[in-house]
Amino acid sequence: MRGSHEKSKVSFPRTENRRSFRTIFGLDQSISVQNSLIKCVKGPGLYILEAPLGMGKTEADLYSAYQLISGGHNSGIYFGLPTRLTSEKIYERINRFLDAVTEDSTGAHLIHGQACLRAGGEEFEPGKAWFNHRKRSLLTPYGVRTLDQPRLSVRRLQHHFVRSFGMAGKLVILDEVHS
Repeated sequence: MRGSHEKSKVSFPRTENRRSFRTIFGLDQSISVQNSLIKCVKGPGLYILEAPLGMGKTEADLYSAYQLISGGHNSGIYFGLPTRLTSEKIYERINRFLDAVTEDSTGAHLIHGQACLRAGGEEFEPGKAWFNHRKRSLLTPYGVRTLDQPRLSVRRLQHHFVRSFGMAGKLVILDEVHS
C-alpha cells in the first residue's frame, strides 16, 4: 500500500528499446539529412530540420522522438500540422510508426474540429459529454493535431487547463509549417 507521503512516478509510454531506423521504417538506409538530425538529438531542446520534399524529414522526426521517449525524456508526441487534411494524411503513418515502437499498441488520436466524425459518434450518447473524443484525446500520449491546439492551451478558454496539462511533457513536432 502506498503511503500518503510517497511520491508518485510519471508514467511514460512503454516502447520497444533499441529498434533500428531500418526495423521501424523498413528502409535500407537513412539519408544524410536524417542521420544529421538523429545524431544531433541527445536530449530535450529545439531542433529544426529544413530540407526539400522527399528527404525523409518526417521519418527523421519520428525516429528522434522514439529515441527521446525511450530514453525517458518525454511522455508522448504532439504531431502538429497546419490543416485538417494534412493531419488526416499523416495519421496513418504515425499509427504504423507507433505499432513498430510501442509495446502496448496504443495508437495516436486524431484531434481537430471534425475528428469526432471519424470516431463513430459514441460521444453523443447520454452522460459522455465530458469524456467525448475531443476532450479525452487531449490527454492521450500520442496525438496528431492541427497547429491551433497549442495556441488554445494558453488562451483563457473553457478547459484551457486540460489542454495545457495534455501538452505537458510531450515532444512537439510541427510539420509542414511552410504552408
